[in-house]
Amino acid sequence: MRGSMPGLPTGTARYMTSEGIRTIRLSALGSVAILPILILPTMVGALIEYSDFTESAAGWLATAGFVGSALGAIAIGLRIRHIDPRRLVVVGVLMLALFDGVSALVNYLPLPVFVAFRFLSGLGGAAAYAAVVASIATMASPERGYGTFTVFQFGISAVALYGLPYALPLVGAAGMYILMAAAAAATLLLTSSVVHREAAASDQAIEIHMLLRPAAILAMVGIGLYETANFMQYTYAERIGLGFGLTNLQIGETLGLATLLGVPAGLAVVWLGDRFGQLLPLVAAIVCSVAGHVMLLNPSGAATYVIASCMIGAAWAFGLAYFYSIEARLDPGGSVVVVGGFFTACGSAVGPALAAMLVRPDIYDDVLLAAMGVFALAAIAATASVFYTRKR
Repeated sequence: MRGSMPGLPTGTARYMTSEGIRTIRLSALGSVAILPILILPTMVGALIEYSDFTESAAGWLATAGFVGSALGAIAIGLRIRHIDPRRLVVVGVLMLALFDGVSALVNYLPLPVFVAFRFLSGLGGAAAYAAVVASIATMASPERGYGTFTVFQFGISAVALYGLPYALPLVGAAGMYILMAAAAAATLLLTSSVVHREAAASDQAIEIHMLLRPAAILAMVGIGLYETANFMQYTYAERIGLGFGLTNLQIGETLGLATLLGVPAGLAVVWLGDRFGQLLPLVAAIVCSVAGHVMLLNPSGAATYVIASCMIGAAWAFGLAYFYSIEARLDPGGSVVVVGGFFTACGSAVGPALAAMLVRPDIYDDVLLAAMGVFALAAIAATASVFYTRKR
């Protein structure tokens, strides 16, 4: 079982036999940790349709959880060598289950209390996410590990985006949060896959030194910009679909399909590994995403929306795995990829916030145009990081 598999590159076969099972468990755990991100359009739509929030208010509420994720990521990243990731993930999952559960009272809670619960849920998610990505960073082939992680992220997101529009009329926003809490509680069974290590006695200056290198800063800023651009469109993807003449159920099916294409995109990363490096595949993904945004500027029919959404979904998964890989190869100890979680969480927060600032009633062109500009900045940051690393 540990030999090469016919028709597969040797590294791929070794990955599938030696690290695959553990990575699958880690990927499932990490995907549930960021579930609010994976179901963002439907979650925003549920707050609008079933809890009487405005479009702008729902976008800002989504931002509250992402702010918690961002602050948690940077605090943990600065101490990741001094924390046992397995203990960290248990604490994070318990926080997720608790605060997602109490968020089911959304229709009865004062707004500041609900915002606080979403913030604390974000902190718990950040802890679980940090433990997962730090564990993958220690693997021999982080590209393949993060490729598997993106397969699960987009696969779970696809199932949820497809199924939730059918369930929400029955359970409402409250039922959605109960389902999220149940999923978090179930992942306690997977926490044993997280790497277990004793706290290091090294000086915290090690983490700071790793994080202040120009290549690391550029990589972390780049992934943050990449997530900002994707979330600007993703926040109102459901609403954009209405402008193309689709029904809510048709939009859910389309977003589910688009997200499902992230699965073969992630598998492509597992197969390719680093044979083309990290930069070329990443830039190709960004070009594909921008092309999809251009198509969404012209509401010319349902087929255009479906094709554009599928292009964006596949490119998002493919590029994200290579961004993770750039960070992991800068520091296999995990500091860069964990603090990179701060920047991805910032992107997850800033994207909906920028979109909420730019959106006009039933008009989303400004959101799409701004997202394309942010994609260009992400490509520049990634290119500078890789070239700086090569020069060093």
